[in-house]
Amino acid sequence: MTAPVFDVEKVPEQAIEAYYKALEPFWYPVMKSVDLEVGPVKQYLLGRPIVIVRLDGRAVAMTNVCRHLGSSLALGEVIDGSRLRCRYHGWQYDGTGQCVHIPLREDEEIPKQARVRTYACQERYGLTWVALAEEPVGDVAPFPEFDDDRFHKNAIRQHVDWQGSVPRLVMAALDDTHFSFVHPDVLGPANQAIMPNRLGPEPVYFNDEGLLVSRYTTRLPVSPLTGGAGTGDMEPAEFTNYVTVNSVRNVVGVPAGTAVTWNVFMPVTYNVTRTFTVLGRDYDKVSANDESYEDFNLIVKEQDREIVENQRPWLLPPIRSQLLIYVRPEDAPLLAYQKWLEDLGVRQI
Repeated sequence: MTAPVFDVEKVPEQAIEAYYKALEPFWYPVMKSVDLEVGPVKQYLLGRPIVIVRLDGRAVAMTNVCRHLGSSLALGEVIDGSRLRCRYHGWQYDGTGQCVHIPLREDEEIPKQARVRTYACQERYGLTWVALAEEPVGDVAPFPEFDDDRFHKNAIRQHVDWQGSVPRLVMAALDDTHFSFVHPDVLGPANQAIMPNRLGPEPVYFNDEGLLVSRYTTRLPVSPLTGGAGTGDMEPAEFTNYVTVNSVRNVVGVPAGTAVTWNVFMPVTYNVTRTFTVLGRDYDKVSANDESYEDFNLIVKEQDREIVENQRPWLLPPIRSQLLIYVRPEDAPLLAYQKWLEDLGVRQI
């Protein structure tokens, strides 16, 4: 049977809508909580315009459209710490999304339909998280090292938006056989195909927390990640990747200790993704050295970015379509992740 042919540039509207609908139940980071201290903030999540604002001391997410004449509520201001006032005609909304004040109708009852939709919102790990579905699935991406005093943590870093879908970014972080080609002499010896030694009951498996896990050993060029100075030597390393639908927590054991890279992804649209990252380590706990780790991480990310932004189709075609060829055992982690997405209803194209 001949595999169906897809236009790799054009994504059907129905495919985009199906993709958005399938991803709505999950929790996404939308901004650093520290950036919420001044006024409302406009964001797009899964193509939907939302506004994030702190009311009565808590983060609130609501549709960024005033019910009156459709003005952006993100242009407004917070009144008495408890209400968001539209800049156009002064309509005020509380943390439930209900309009509670209309300036020119002081003595009249406010229509019940004068309400904007609010979304599930919480703050954790220094980030503000939003789920668009009425009943969110699961919780935010776990980060146990955040409260572990053994680990020194860098500040949260928001990276430049990538032109790619969330699954493409997750798969780039999960792929364990591309180091020598995409990251020559950074994460692997240049142009030497290396098959990692995969560990665990299966190449990829689910742990008791419901996370997709891959473990393997390999050798890395000496770098800030390994705690070295980049002499060109190779160091043994053991990787453990903990994966959710929109995150990869990468734990690397090297002779110097353990390094953690916590990447969480926000789907701005189907083909634009924002990444928030926290780096941690239980060695070299000198804050003055943080920037060298950030610089190294950015080198790796920019090398991956060039690949991801040029992958097509924009959305992953179904496994059954055979448009993309997976090979085993090399692609076992990627295949397991995409199969998991499809089992969750995230069926693309």
